[in-house]
Amino acid sequence: MAGRWRLVLLFATAVAGLYIIAMLAMSHVNVQGRPFVFRTGDYYNWPGGDSWTRFHEFDRAKRYDAIIIGSSHAYRGYDPGIFARRGFQVYNLGSSAQSPLNTLPLIKQYLDSAHCPLLIFDVYEGTFTNTGLESCADLTQNITSGKAAWDMVVNLRQIRGLNMIALRWCTPHRQPYYTDPHPIRDGFLVNGDSARSSIKPVADTTINMQQRQLELFADCVRLCKERGIRLVVSQHQARKGTNPKRHATFAASINGVLA
Repeated sequence: MAGRWRLVLLFATAVAGLYIIAMLAMSHVNVQGRPFVFRTGDYYNWPGGDSWTRFHEFDRAKRYDAIIIGSSHAYRGYDPGIFARRGFQVYNLGSSAQSPLNTLPLIKQYLDSAHCPLLIFDVYEGTFTNTGLESCADLTQNITSGKAAWDMVVNLRQIRGLNMIALRWCTPHRQPYYTDPHPIRDGFLVNGDSARSSIKPVADTTINMQQRQLELFADCVRLCKERGIRLVVSQHQARKGTNPKRHATFAASINGVLA
């Protein structure tokens, strides 16, 4: 029996070693100006853009009056400049498709009551119905906290998450490959209205929320209470693009967690 386990251990060690060698090679061998690894899977995200700027400019040692967090609805919809004109220092830590799976590690590693007495959490229906893969692909390559990136891939529970964090570990001195064409001001993406047609309401009245996302949202609420961070949960008003029955189901689930 001991000999069998020894063989299993040797095999596992060999596989891990080959995996590390392969990831290191693919992360550092360039093809047409970019590491080869980006050609092996469409879920790998180039470091750069608004997420890179937002998290690298965020000062964790600074005391803010409030932090905004959430999906693109957050970083495109809450302008810290409006708060500043009223005497409040605010920073926006929203990011593309950010779900509770991603938000929880951000709160853990970036926020406490001494530097963030108020957290404005924008909740969007779409972030509670997806797995969090898109946001993990973005944030694992762009945030400054390796611990938060690791927690995200643990929460994701997919082999692709392991590949994402391996890519991050293999490129510790990476630099952004591109910058966003629009200004980033205190985390807020300064961009004009991009709507080209009227918004049509969602016809489907059902919403298939991920139970795990709801559980992680509850963990976010609980963590804010433990750290003495006042939490305000908000949502964009989008009556023309929202199905009332669908939204009522979503709101009831959110309120159930907050109750």
